[in-house]
Amino acid sequence: MAALKSLKLQHFHPSSPPSSNTHLQSTKSNLSFTISTYTPLTFHKTHLYPLRHPVSRKCLSLTTQQEVSLEEKLEQTQKEDLKKKLFVVGLPWSFSAADVKSFFSECGTVTDVEIIKREDGKRGFVFVTMSSGEEAAAVIDKFDSYEVEGRILKVEYSKTFKKPTPPRSPTYSNETRHKLFVSNLAWKARATNLKEFFADFSPVSTRIVFSASGSSAGYGFVSFATKEEAESAVSTLNGKDLLGRPIILKFSEKSSDKSETNEEKENPSEEQHAEL
Repeated sequence: MAALKSLKLQHFHPSSPPSSNTHLQSTKSNLSFTISTYTPLTFHKTHLYPLRHPVSRKCLSLTTQQEVSLEEKLEQTQKEDLKKKLFVVGLPWSFSAADVKSFFSECGTVTDVEIIKREDGKRGFVFVTMSSGEEAAAVIDKFDSYEVEGRILKVEYSKTFKKPTPPRSPTYSNETRHKLFVSNLAWKARATNLKEFFADFSPVSTRIVFSASGSSAGYGFVSFATKEEAESAVSTLNGKDLLGRPIILKFSEKSSDKSETNEEKENPSEEQHAEL
């Protein structure tokens, strides 16, 4: 009302200067108007604070979802890479990385060749990476159990990118390890052939000894958990044909055990490579 009164006085007396009372009244009215105008701003500010919490939770949720999505993509990429990477055993010793790449390029593009060597410098096995999972599958179909320069290849998917672990030690003791010396083996005979041949007598392990050139030395060893199983194998299978040749069986003596150990250190068998 004071503001309206002030405006009314100024309207009817435009030529006369405003009195001091009118000036003070106008000033008061302005102050009153200013206060009433800005007071609601304080009210609005108090209502803005609660809005911050749901916004923060939403941003936090989006960040978490992005991190989970990134982890899933990395895991998927690793799985796809595993489908492209192959574990190969049995390649000729003379093969270089370039030879390996050229050999498997029949099935597609070889993107990487990694030759793993033992402590003595000799090659143990090879990792071959193809450009796609389809090409890797084609390599397995074509070259697994493939013969190259008298050696039988073993090709399978690589199970891990980690550094191979050393061969596991036998869980049985020497006292319960009854071993047979198997000679006159066919050159293409492998540990898996011995395992199948002696399957009825539950062999604990089978070994084929290889020469320095990588070819079979023509003999190997088969171990059993009991003496009875070993004796039964000798009486039943001695002189029987394995891959077209009659095998000769006899119990391995301590001297033969030592020679086998030395021989295996110098020329690890295909099965030992596979365990690495």
